[in-house]
Amino acid sequence: MEPAQTINEAYYLKQILELKDEIIKLQKELLEKDKIIIHNKERIYELEKKLNEQYNKPLNPPTPNKITPKDNFNFNIIEKEPIFKMDDLKCVYYTIYILQDGRIAAGGGLSSIIIYNKETFKSEMTIKEHSGYIMYLTQLKNGFLVSLGSDAYINMYNLLENNKYLVMQKIKSHQARIHKLREFDNERFMTCSDDYTIKFFFKNKNKNEYLEDYTFKDDIYIVDILRTKEGEIAYSGYNNDNTSFVRFYDLKSRKKIDSSNVTLFYNGLSDFLYKLSEAYLLVGATNSILIFDVNQHRQIREIKQDNSSCFTSFVKIDENTLLSSDCTGKIRQWIIDDDNLILKSTKENSHGGQIRMIRRNQDGLIITCSDDATIKVWG
Repeated sequence: MEPAQTINEAYYLKQILELKDEIIKLQKELLEKDKIIIHNKERIYELEKKLNEQYNKPLNPPTPNKITPKDNFNFNIIEKEPIFKMDDLKCVYYTIYILQDGRIAAGGGLSSIIIYNKETFKSEMTIKEHSGYIMYLTQLKNGFLVSLGSDAYINMYNLLENNKYLVMQKIKSHQARIHKLREFDNERFMTCSDDYTIKFFFKNKNKNEYLEDYTFKDDIYIVDILRTKEGEIAYSGYNNDNTSFVRFYDLKSRKKIDSSNVTLFYNGLSDFLYKLSEAYLLVGATNSILIFDVNQHRQIREIKQDNSSCFTSFVKIDENTLLSSDCTGKIRQWIIDDDNLILKSTKENSHGGQIRMIRRNQDGLIITCSDDATIKVWG
C-alpha cells in the first residue's frame, strides 16, 4: 500500500503545482492588462488612508474654561473703548465663534472665514470654500469647524497645525441659505434653512462622513433651531408677510406640536433663540425680548424696549447676568430673575451698525461682530 500511496501523493502534488503555475500565469496576464486600474486602486487606497488619518487626528485639547467669576464681571469693560478691533474682512461680519483652543473664527460677506490668534487677535488663516456669504460658524465636539453658507452648503474643516486646514466634507442638502446648526450628543446634528426645512444628519462611522437622516418641512422660512429638552426642539421663522413664529417639534413622533398652543404671531422678525435655563427660552424679537416656558410651550413674558431695538444675540455671563446685542449697536446688561430679566446697564453705539453676535471667550473677554465691518474685543 505504501508505494501506491506515494504514487498518488506525487500525482496530486504534480496537479497542485500545475494549478499554481496556471494561477500565476493568469495573475501575470491580469496584472499586465489591468496595470493602470491596479495602480489607480492603490493610489485611491493610499489617499483614503491619508484622509482617514487626518479625519481621526486628535486636535489640540480645549483649554480649561477660565470664565471670570460673576463677582469680577464689570460692565465698565463694555463702557470703555474696546481693547482690540479687527476689520480684515472689509465687509459685514455675520458670525463669530470661539474655538476650543481659544482662537476666534469669523465669517461674513466675502465668502471667507478668518481665524484670529487668541492672544494677539491677528489674522492667522483664511478659509475660502463657499461661493456665497458665511451665515454661521460653529465647532462640533470632534473639533471640526463647520460653516453654513448662503450657497446652501454645509462645509466641515479639520484645522491642522501651521495654520493649515483640510476640507473634510461638503454637504449640499438644503436648497436655500442655511442659518443654524445645532449638535446633539450622539454624533448627530440638525440644520435649518430658508427652504422651509429642518434637516437631521447622522455620522456614518464606516465612511467617516455625515449623511442626511430625515427632513421636516414647515410653511415658514426657518432661521433658528434649539434643543429645549430631551426629545423636543424649538424653532423660529417668518413668512412672506413678515409675521414671525415660534414653534416646537417632537423628535420622537417627528411632528410639530399643536400649533394652537405654541405659535406666536407678532410684527417683525424673530431670528434668535437662546436657552436661559432648563425651563425658559429667550426669543430675540423686534422691540422686545420674549420669554417662553419650554414645558408649557407658550410665551409667559414680554420685556419691551425702545422702538428701534431688534435683539440679535445673547450671552450668559453667569447664573445671574446676561448680555444682549441689538440692531442699533447697543449692548445691554440684564439681571436674571428666574423667569424675568431686569435691565441694569446699557452701552450706546458700541458699533456703527447692527451687532450680529456677542460672545464671551475662555478668558472672560466680550467679543462682538457687526455690519460696520468690525469685530471688537472688550475687556
